Amino acid sequence: MKLQRIEAGEYLTADGRFYVRNTYYSNGLPGRSNTTKGWLIEDKSGLTPFQVSSNQKTKLRRVDTLTEAKEIIALVVECDRKEKISRDAGWRKEDNAQPPGVCWLSPYTGKLLTRSEALLELSLMS
Repeated sequence: MKLQRIEAGEYLTADGRFYVRNTYYSNGLPGRSNTTKGWLIEDKSGLTPFQVSSNQKTKLRRVDTLTEAKEIIALVVECDRKEKISRDAGWRKEDNAQPPGVCWLSPYTGKLLTRSEALLELSLMS
């Protein structure tokens, strides 16, 4: 994942969706010391709520290295790309599906599947 440098310790993805900053150069999270080492990833679009705990989500994600931040951003972009492919092929994502993770409704079988199962079925049916 390629990041554009804005200024010391601040980067932005080419599309402007993700903003990454070094917490040493900025204030980081409110109430924290600015000497805490690490990087914060922010999804400016609000499409990616990062999981904090089982019932909490936030638009910020703290990581230890810039490389780790790039890997997470690349993973999110790849997941979004696969989700778009599934939606374009007629798949529907069910909100609050039970059990969790089984949320893709197959246009071929009418069953709810996990993302991996959905991508496998999509590749087999294409």
